[in-house]
Amino acid sequence: MPGEEKRMKLIHSKPIFVQLVVFSLLISLIPILIIGTFLFRKLETMVVDEMVNYHAQITSQYTKNIEEKLEQYQKSLRFISDNTMILNTLADRSQNPYARGETISEEVTKSLLLEKNSEIRNCMVYSMVKENPVYGNRASMIEEAGREVWYPKEEALEEGWFSYFVLGNEEPLLSIVKKVESLDTDNLTRTQLGIVKLDVYMTKLFAPAPLNDESEATYDVIVYSEDSEILYSTAGDTESVLRAYLKQHGKKNPKSGSLQAVNTYVVEQKDLDNYGMKLLFLFDNKEVLGRRAEIQWMVLPLVGALILIIIGCSYIYSRGFSSRIALLLQKFRTAETGNLTIQAPIEGKDEVAELDRQFTHMLLKLDELIKKNYIQQLENKETQLRNLQLQINPHFLYNTLETISSIAAVKQVFVVCDMCQKLGEIFRYSLGKDYGERVTLEQELTHIKNYVFIQKIRYGNRFEVFYNIEVDDQKYYLPRFILQPIVENAIVHGLGELTSTGTLELIAYEREGMLCICIEDDGMGMDNQRVEELRAYINSAKADKKKNKSIGIRNVNQRIKLSCGEQYGIFIESKPYQGSRFTLRLPVIKGGEADET
Repeated sequence: MPGEEKRMKLIHSKPIFVQLVVFSLLISLIPILIIGTFLFRKLETMVVDEMVNYHAQITSQYTKNIEEKLEQYQKSLRFISDNTMILNTLADRSQNPYARGETISEEVTKSLLLEKNSEIRNCMVYSMVKENPVYGNRASMIEEAGREVWYPKEEALEEGWFSYFVLGNEEPLLSIVKKVESLDTDNLTRTQLGIVKLDVYMTKLFAPAPLNDESEATYDVIVYSEDSEILYSTAGDTESVLRAYLKQHGKKNPKSGSLQAVNTYVVEQKDLDNYGMKLLFLFDNKEVLGRRAEIQWMVLPLVGALILIIIGCSYIYSRGFSSRIALLLQKFRTAETGNLTIQAPIEGKDEVAELDRQFTHMLLKLDELIKKNYIQQLENKETQLRNLQLQINPHFLYNTLETISSIAAVKQVFVVCDMCQKLGEIFRYSLGKDYGERVTLEQELTHIKNYVFIQKIRYGNRFEVFYNIEVDDQKYYLPRFILQPIVENAIVHGLGELTSTGTLELIAYEREGMLCICIEDDGMGMDNQRVEELRAYINSAKADKKKNKSIGIRNVNQRIKLSCGEQYGIFIESKPYQGSRFTLRLPVIKGGEADET
């Protein structure tokens, strides 16, 4: 209808950005913002309140259990330090040292029930009464303690606790120390007879207990001292979490029991004030997100109804807009089939019409490039045909080499026989007979060995060649005939001018997803200026005919980049009179991958 077409044309004369923004603001943005903000705030409040209560119950119960256990250990130590039997045994001179030790050990075992308490590693009484030596399972002299790893820490405190590691620095222990003193009621004085030290396994004392019969606890715990030394942790990234937590709060001591967000955790701190330790509980954010997702599913019907309203309103507007997009898409599909015919343009002044004009311009350019590429291919075919016409018949050359080899064998000049054999293999490999565009590293190295054999005869064994192949050369594939130009350059320009015996080494290895082949010599080398000129030459888009000495290296580099990608190629290192290293970096191609390419 004329009226509708005029109205649609007027609408599409505006930029598509303006159309979408105005429509979104009027139909969807305002109601979504109002309803979304309300639901989000309500959701966030519910989740936070629920998680605060949940975490508070867990941390309070955990802290209470730890405090009760530590208090029980303190009471046990007080009982041992005040045990009359232990005090009398330490001061009694009539018994021998081992009898004293056995008496004290029995009293300590009965006081702590060590056989039934798996959290306690050991409890020892160390005597300071030198004239009454004591030796037993749970009793010893303080001089013996001086040889143990914990003693320097114990010396730094009167009474209290400290932490140290045993069993190859893998098992953290919490040690509680109390003095053993005798009271002189007549003079009202105390005399220290020794100390009692209780070692508790931190892994058993502070290990979080699973909730609701779960196999694992739903949270992690970091135990650290007031000077931020980590004593025990069940978390994997302990140091980073604690460092981030302390950095976030600086020198301020956050309120105990308050939830904080650190890295991927929600953390809560509890203080063990009587013991100078702090507990940092780590709850995974996934738990919070999971709770939030549960609540979100409750409001999905409301959100779904809102979306249906928006879709219904959008459909009326989208009919005219989508028809223009469909027309442009149809043009893309037509061009995909190979039909580059220019079709009628899409009317309008917005981005869709501009995109259609740019696409039409691209088709014109593409058609022009295809024609130009077709002409270039014809020219290349003609050049190849001319080159083939100039080639010598391979069978003639093979037969000639066989004849030379036979004559040499009759004359018993076997070195000529070997040279004819190697030269024949080189010629066959160069022409690509029985070979594809890609060959195995083993085949390329066989060709290099044939070439080196002839060159060593030419130069009179003035150089040695070593092969250091760190990969399976039968599985790795690479472009054919890329190593000989580099080896030839190393022999002729690097080793050929030496007056002494030189060395050439070929190294192959895989690193960072690339096959690297190094050709290194200890010949004349090059200065930095010559190296930079050579790098620029082999990587330039156009070859300089005046610099034809390294045309082989340049051709190899260009072949690698064209067939493999710009990130691959030849990398050169050299120093004057110290030799050169040419490293070929190639993609890793194995087995069936080479067949596909």
